[in-house]
Amino acid sequence: MVSSLCRQIFIHQPNRIFVRMLVISESHIRLFHFDRSGVQYTLLLNFHDEPQTFVRLVLVLGSSDEFDIGLDASIQWTIEGGQKVGGTIRTRGTGNQDVIYPLAQIGPFFFRGNIRGRSTICWRVRDPTTNEQLLVKDMWRSEDRLSEHTFLQDAIGLPGVVQMVNCEPDRCETKTLRGFGDALPAKFQNRIESRIVMKTYGKPVAKYTSAKQLFCALRDAIAGHMELFKGGTLHRDVSPYNVLFGKPGAEPGYRGILIDFDIATRRNWNKPADWKIGTRLYQSVAVLNSCTVPDPLPHDHLDDLESFLYILVQVIYTCDSNGVAYSGLDMLSRWEKVSHDCRTAATFKEAYLASEFLPRDVEQHWPSPCVDLVLAFTAFIHPIMRKKMKLVDQLTPTVRNGRAKEFSADANKHYTHVLQLFDTAIEALDKPDTWRVPKSGVPSPDPPSSGSTSSDSSLENFLKEYQRMREADASPSPTVDQPTSSISEHSRSALKRTSDGYPDDQPPAKRSNSPGSSESGRKSSTTAPSHAA
Repeated sequence: MVSSLCRQIFIHQPNRIFVRMLVISESHIRLFHFDRSGVQYTLLLNFHDEPQTFVRLVLVLGSSDEFDIGLDASIQWTIEGGQKVGGTIRTRGTGNQDVIYPLAQIGPFFFRGNIRGRSTICWRVRDPTTNEQLLVKDMWRSEDRLSEHTFLQDAIGLPGVVQMVNCEPDRCETKTLRGFGDALPAKFQNRIESRIVMKTYGKPVAKYTSAKQLFCALRDAIAGHMELFKGGTLHRDVSPYNVLFGKPGAEPGYRGILIDFDIATRRNWNKPADWKIGTRLYQSVAVLNSCTVPDPLPHDHLDDLESFLYILVQVIYTCDSNGVAYSGLDMLSRWEKVSHDCRTAATFKEAYLASEFLPRDVEQHWPSPCVDLVLAFTAFIHPIMRKKMKLVDQLTPTVRNGRAKEFSADANKHYTHVLQLFDTAIEALDKPDTWRVPKSGVPSPDPPSSGSTSSDSSLENFLKEYQRMREADASPSPTVDQPTSSISEHSRSALKRTSDGYPDDQPPAKRSNSPGSSESGRKSSTTAPSHAA
């Protein structure tokens, strides 16, 4: 009950740093303190025995000082007639000078409603000199993570990547709010608030209105990702809402912008793939499999490229080339249904990568260059994914980590190939007659039996056959470079459908990836259990 009330205070007062609440019974009181690390509370205190303490607590909670009662004094509103009509945000600019930005919108346009965690809040503001609209992002990162501004500093001047204006990386720490100093209690996870001012761009690519607009945006975002990788940054959370359209009329290179480096990492740190990091629907097979592998391979650029592929897959299976939703394909809903089970989700994606076809409905809603791009992108990812899985299955951690470096050595070749696929498709979209007309006179498939659909049965048969061949293909291989037999080569004649018989469905997800990753606070005598940022 107390946590629910405090959560509502955080939601309705987005300038809240912490909330303190006094719970009173007929003889006892208890003070609760909520911040982005969770909750801390006192022992029960008999206020009849200690009335002076009770009076002091009431005076502190009723202080006229904004910071004393948990408000961020750098955010101020103009009030007229009891209503907010304007406001400002103050932050540190170049030369360590304060800059005051007028709010372009009274409230935040993005706000995570949780108490514990990163608790990101984004505000629209205007440059006080040029009146250009900018974005202010407040967030609480885990102490063991680099601030987002570190990666954005490296990205200054790079096309295809969000540009930072200024930053205030260490505004406040939760350990200071609780008076812990450097002696932290067990299980307490200190969080540090940062404020970053960035340029603004267009809508997420999921809001596209033409195939060319979508492909140009993804192409430039991938190019930006490549430049970041060369500079030592790995994004690790590629999703449709982390790729924005560039400003109207943007030149090539700036038509798509990669944003949100909350969970980025340094490439040379070789951090193992972690199924708890990222957005489930777009996680690669290797990242999903990390939930069952004792020593996962490092998250690399290929995992992020595979995530770009799943953005395309989601789009073409749910919307037409003009961004209008259509029904009939439930592959993604199947992926969503198994999002809690990483291994099953990985198997579904492995099956998709091996399939080498797209449903007929997709070809009816998308020009042929788009279909060809998705097929070619899939054909590029599939053999690499198989090699990575063989490394995990058949080699010791020491040997396979050495072999995994071969993937990074070929990174430039991988990026170049994918970008060429996009360039070819974009060029072809400018040509007339880019639609493949479905063949006429092809008999319709037999009606499905009661209780199942034709797409259901075809997918189930495909998955059974795929799993059988995957098990047969699991024999030891002496080297990762040994040619591997493609599942699709074995199954092409048996599993590939005629043009009117493609399976319509298969195996998505979101950032909240496990029951254990919930960011809601848990009560404890000192603090809530820590949660990965």
